[in-house]
Amino acid sequence: MTKNDGSKPTCRSSANNSRFRGILRAVLSVQLILALQLASAGCFASPQTAATEPAPTPLTQSESARYTFESVAMDATVPYIVYLPSGYSPAQKYPVWYAMHGSSSTETFWLDFGKVGERADALVASGALEPMIMVFPYTRYDDAKTIVADMADGVRGPSHMEQFICEELIPYIDAHYSTIPSADGRYIGGFSMGGLFALQIGLHQPQLFSKIGSYSPALTYSDFSGNHFERWLSTDPADASNLEDYAKTHGMDQLSIYLDCGDESDPFSAGAASLQDALTARGIQSEFHPHEGGHALDLSLVDAYLSFYGAW
Repeated sequence: MTKNDGSKPTCRSSANNSRFRGILRAVLSVQLILALQLASAGCFASPQTAATEPAPTPLTQSESARYTFESVAMDATVPYIVYLPSGYSPAQKYPVWYAMHGSSSTETFWLDFGKVGERADALVASGALEPMIMVFPYTRYDDAKTIVADMADGVRGPSHMEQFICEELIPYIDAHYSTIPSADGRYIGGFSMGGLFALQIGLHQPQLFSKIGSYSPALTYSDFSGNHFERWLSTDPADASNLEDYAKTHGMDQLSIYLDCGDESDPFSAGAASLQDALTARGIQSEFHPHEGGHALDLSLVDAYLSFYGAW
């Protein structure tokens, strides 16, 4: 708009408006032509026609790769490693073992120190072990501040590690790898701190796991007599008083547990023995294997650990 001599607003001439509309139509026509040319050249594709990756050929040898996960539960970027067995192919479904390390280690513990990749390769090649995927997440305790905040209502809920494994990592692995997406094909285990997490997570979530391996677990209790097992495991104190059929009610009678510890020099050996008694008393299938040595991973037992999960 512009102003006339009397300082009153007036519209531009109709000729100017017509010229402007003509320019606009020309620009739109050019844009439409370019869009059609690009589309015909394949530059635009609808989601329905997007190319898909061809199915990869079976792996000629096992492979391990490190990734990170942006975890809401942990409020952190969590590193993890995925091991795929030799021969891995999307045409086959594989069981998955989630393996956790001790407090002074990292997600590389089982592969670098425990040599589980090498041992699994050898056992699979000999026919003694079925091929399985192994997942090694970085593991840590909740800090004291987190636990205090969680206990504000008098109930200790699932740890952040449990939430990460069960609500984030498992669904992601099942969505991106050729897994058996049920408890029958899913296992959890760990050493020391990782052994404690394996027990708590597996016993809390029997609908997700069928087997638990706990190697010299860093148990927070040393006495599981009476109702101490329920008090240790229950997130709700009221639930801990219900001893009759506790394990069956919570689905723990469907689990199979491998538990071990070192000799008396292992500070958690008494707790492990007491826990074994509690598991037996509640009809939870378990096997207990004390061994010589202190609180350390015995490398001579790695084959037995793997066979517990995946023997034919």
